[in-house]
Amino acid sequence: MKKWALLLTVAIIAMLPCSLQAQVNGYFPDLWKEKPTPHAITSTGYPYTVLDYRIVRDFNVNRADKANNYTHYKTIYKSVLVNTQAAADSLTQLIMTIESNEELRGLRIRTISPDGQTKDLNNQVRMLPLNDARKALVVNNLVLQPGAEIAYELSLKVAWDYAGTEILQSSLSSDHVSFLLVAPKELEFRFKTSPGVPAITDSTGGISRYYRLNMQPVPALKGDDRYYFLPQLQRVDFALKQVVDGKDTTRMTWQQFGDDNYIPFVAISKAEFKQLEKELPKWNFTQQRMPTPQMIYMVEQFIKTNFTLTAPTETGETIDIISILKSRRAEKTGMIRLMNAVYYMLNIPTQMLFTSARDSILPDSQMVNRQLPRNVLLYFPQVQQALSPTDMNTRFPCYPSLWAGIPALRCRDTLIGQESKVLTDFVTTPIVPYTLSNITLDATLKSITEPTWEVKQAFGGYPAANIKHAFGMANNDTEAKFRLYNALLPFEPGVRKPTAVTTENELFNNRMLDKPMRLNSTLNTPSLIENKNTQVIIHLGQLLGGTIATDADMPPGNLPVQIAFPYYQEKRVNIPIPEGYKILNKGDFSADINDSGNQPALGYKMRCEQEGNMLHIFIVEWYKQMDLNGTQKNLFGQIQQQISKTQHLDLVLQKD
Repeated sequence: MKKWALLLTVAIIAMLPCSLQAQVNGYFPDLWKEKPTPHAITSTGYPYTVLDYRIVRDFNVNRADKANNYTHYKTIYKSVLVNTQAAADSLTQLIMTIESNEELRGLRIRTISPDGQTKDLNNQVRMLPLNDARKALVVNNLVLQPGAEIAYELSLKVAWDYAGTEILQSSLSSDHVSFLLVAPKELEFRFKTSPGVPAITDSTGGISRYYRLNMQPVPALKGDDRYYFLPQLQRVDFALKQVVDGKDTTRMTWQQFGDDNYIPFVAISKAEFKQLEKELPKWNFTQQRMPTPQMIYMVEQFIKTNFTLTAPTETGETIDIISILKSRRAEKTGMIRLMNAVYYMLNIPTQMLFTSARDSILPDSQMVNRQLPRNVLLYFPQVQQALSPTDMNTRFPCYPSLWAGIPALRCRDTLIGQESKVLTDFVTTPIVPYTLSNITLDATLKSITEPTWEVKQAFGGYPAANIKHAFGMANNDTEAKFRLYNALLPFEPGVRKPTAVTTENELFNNRMLDKPMRLNSTLNTPSLIENKNTQVIIHLGQLLGGTIATDADMPPGNLPVQIAFPYYQEKRVNIPIPEGYKILNKGDFSADINDSGNQPALGYKMRCEQEGNMLHIFIVEWYKQMDLNGTQKNLFGQIQQQISKTQHLDLVLQKD
């Protein structure tokens, strides 16, 4: 069983003692009983059960904390029951993460044995600094038994934050979950709950407004590789809508976010402009005439090849374009400024998209949460595609696929009279056409007596970008390259022996991603051809269906199937049929699974044709969308079943 703790990837750093104040909260003071009543072990089928989980956000902040830019207090109470011995043995450490804008206010933590005895664990808590400005509270040396409970109450001060998300569900079942937001009456909040979560109730008392939500029980959600787990969990989103101060009303808007974030990226000084005028003629390709998409690609390729992405510096030279051009080093903000300025100099219009990622919480046009849109894309309205200035492993028109097809705040400037204004609206980040991310294979068997295959493979779009990055990382490491070949070549390594392997366009260069990366090989596979009396059996399954096992079980209920990016792949297998032989099972190599809609989203076809003494097997498989629901989800399951069946196919030849 996996240990119930976060995996911390931090530098070697000493664990620091944590100064704790066991602060009693005023929201549920009777919950932390001196003599608690133990709970019976539940039979949920899970190693642990969350007995109680409560979250409070209180925006009534005292003057001292308000002066230090703390916006609210966050309190979490959680009690977890250990159901099995294996779970008790596994839970030896507990980790609670504190975000960079949070400060510890108080913590108390204890265990409750099955007979009701309590043990305070505060002296076992240590503070561990992480390498991204966050901290972790770590409780080591837990000793538990079945029927034991571990409970904690954590209080934090939160700075600069009037919006957020509370996840109410997990991979464990919960008996009770509650959410409470307390705010002065002059602060008005918006809320959004996910499907299955009851609506927020609103009440007032004294000088405060109370927003409440209670759920019991909350079923567990099992993780699955076929969908992104976090966005599917039941949750509540909240965001400050407006502040009413007497007759004055201040509304929270995404326009404010756009003004604050867009201008620093696009504004360049006269000195920076003049330095770029001197620099760009040195980049020879900028003086050539070429289509806009190619010029976009060439600029990105040149900058990402010749400039290093580095950490910010205190002096700010990694933001300043003049310094960046001299040192060839830039932080993320500097890289965005440099790339955007170059496109401006080349008269290629750009807009900026601020977004999050498909495996996290998505921005919402109605909920102003400034923490969400952390990823920046440059969008080119002329070609309606985008690139990531700071992801060094992708190239236009591909950018991190987790950022594609999701809401984004678009920012662009316009002149109103003599004044430049920032225009903002919400759009969907562009999706690269499925035809760009193509995977093709053409394999020809020399003869049934000489079990050698001549194989030609090609990869475009996202597959090409991933492979180019991997080959770039391998550099001159022969062993690393062999591992790549083993991952890309058909058949399992144990049943094929490569006698020749060549690659073409395997590194990022001046050729765009519509020019495929090519892998040609000669593979000897003696064990895949069997002679049995008057029959020859050719084991084609691994060539036709791949070597990765497919799971035909689809996510339950309304949960979608989500793939990394739209793509298609084609396979053509050519087999010479000897004189005097016929095919016994030609019908096994026929399949047609297709979306019958006007614009089919996915499909799979396999057919078999014989021309003279040559047999051709064709397979085409395509996915035009990243999220598949309803009928499309069912068809995806059928395709996976067909692929699984194909992986075990044999071609049987019978001698007349």
